Amino acid sequence: MSFRFAVRSDLGTVRTNNEDSALASPNLLVLADGMGGHAAGEVASTVATRVFAEIADHLAETPDGADVATRITLAGRSTRLALQEMSEADPMLESMGTTLLAVVSHAGQVTVGHIGDSRVYALRGSSLYQVTTDHTHVQRLVDTGQLTPEKARTHPYRAMLLRSLDDHPGGPDLDVISLAIEPGDRLLLCSDGLSDYLPPEQIGRLLAIADREEAADALVDAALEHGTRDNVTVVVADVVAEPGNGTLPELAGAVVDGLELSPMAGAALEHSLPRLAPQILARPRTEAEPAAEAEPAGREPVESADAPAAEPDGAAVREEPEPAQPELVAEVPVEETDDAEVAPAATTAAPPEEPEAPTKPDAAEQGAEGRPTATTAPTSASQHREPVLPGVLAAALLVLVAVAIGLIL
Repeated sequence: MSFRFAVRSDLGTVRTNNEDSALASPNLLVLADGMGGHAAGEVASTVATRVFAEIADHLAETPDGADVATRITLAGRSTRLALQEMSEADPMLESMGTTLLAVVSHAGQVTVGHIGDSRVYALRGSSLYQVTTDHTHVQRLVDTGQLTPEKARTHPYRAMLLRSLDDHPGGPDLDVISLAIEPGDRLLLCSDGLSDYLPPEQIGRLLAIADREEAADALVDAALEHGTRDNVTVVVADVVAEPGNGTLPELAGAVVDGLELSPMAGAALEHSLPRLAPQILARPRTEAEPAAEAEPAGREPVESADAPAAEPDGAAVREEPEPAQPELVAEVPVEETDDAEVAPAATTAAPPEEPEAPTKPDAAEQGAEGRPTATTAPTSASQHREPVLPGVLAAALLVLVAVAIGLIL
């Protein structure tokens, strides 16, 4: 299996710089939402995206999904150690970090690594599933029954992360799960600039647009219309049975232009990730800038992305990914369509027409008090009957008078 993809990233309605990064290739999808003061967020997301991109280069050497899970874990550790070394070299980068999503298709299996609150969704038929679980304070409140999912969407602390890929030493690894996916399914990777502003039902309807390029555009446009205050980035990927040979990777966000780093941070990057540094930096290093010639005191060297990262504190790497347990979040009735419109909801039989209400009499037909006159009021048959008894008595009296006059004469 492989991916056919579309990638979009936008600054949003408030931000002036993009701290999101994304990469898509036939066998690897990556999305990172950076955070930190100054420009540290885009540094973290760019470094993480470039490190995880190396996974695709080594898939030929990876016989099964278990090895993919190991590579995801080690890529996360390499990223963390690099960010730590850079922030120690340049205080302006201190406390930088990023969320991270990595979806790898290899040997008939799809493996997902994630940390933070960026999300993976899967659309199968008319059902939209949330594959990943947010590592946030609000999600913990939902999991423990202290908050409903509806209230979580507007909670003031919904952006408070419990886990991220940052410069803190000894931080947590990514969660690694195996995803039961099949050709015909569609995946969405998104930053919280989308998921915080659109409800699952709307995400599902837009993701169901037949053309994935137009689906990606529609998702970003909808987030902007909702006034997203964050960067918004999406990767829409169709799962296909054919290999993706010859399809070039696509980048979006901060990773596209590379980083303008201080001499200290640049030197730390070249020391920690020598092979990747030229791809990460926006320009070549000059001779005037210091090079990393010695190990920082008390620090273990960060290994290149070409080799597995050192395991801090002797931490073991999980060999088998946990099976994913996607949560059904929306039903999206979909119809086949040739145009780029949003797939319409399933049509239902029209209800029987209501009988027309009686018309109100015109003012000309109403009396002085606004009540219908005798000509418009309902009538019954008894009201049309003439008085009969008085007429009979009058006729009989005339006959008697005539008889009496005759007798007198």
